[in-house]
Amino acid sequence: MLDSLDDHAIMLKVKAGDVEKLGLLYHRYSRRLFGFFYRMTTDPATSEDLVQNVFMRMLKYKHSYSERGNFEAWAFHMSRNVHKDHLRKNKRYAWQEDMSGWEAHLKHNDTQEAFHQKTDELEYLARAMKALSEDKREILELTRFQKLKYEKVADLLGITESAVKVRVHRALKALKENYQKLDGPALAPNSTGAGQ
Repeated sequence: MLDSLDDHAIMLKVKAGDVEKLGLLYHRYSRRLFGFFYRMTTDPATSEDLVQNVFMRMLKYKHSYSERGNFEAWAFHMSRNVHKDHLRKNKRYAWQEDMSGWEAHLKHNDTQEAFHQKTDELEYLARAMKALSEDKREILELTRFQKLKYEKVADLLGITESAVKVRVHRALKALKENYQKLDGPALAPNSTGAGQ
């Protein structure tokens, strides 16, 4: 029966004191929030900790959840705040060389060459994302990876939908430029092939 309740109704029960119901929301949202934090920090252990912090904060501030609220937006609002607090405490992240999480997405039936090419592309993409400013990474994480609608992102960031579109456009342009800078040297030998 609880599975049929929407997130908002469950959070209202939590707000009313039935705090055990937060476990269902944790089940529904922990992977998405982990993905959000992982793409922001590139550290699995830190991401797990930050997800836990979000749900602890939800318990602490359950009274502030609005009767007309949207749980998804509230969860990402909390997540942004938890991430900002984490950034204040830890000024920078070390780049993680372990790409096993990315490699898990690759198909198993690829040839060895195709596998290495995809691995390289994913590594360049991860590095290009990491090189973005915090704001650009966050806007791409919310709109592209978490698939939040522009309207929700606008509410979350306190800006207009058009401003969200502009920020997404700029972030994607910066990501493409970062990717091309990283990929450039690898492509150089092929572009001057003998026989041209």
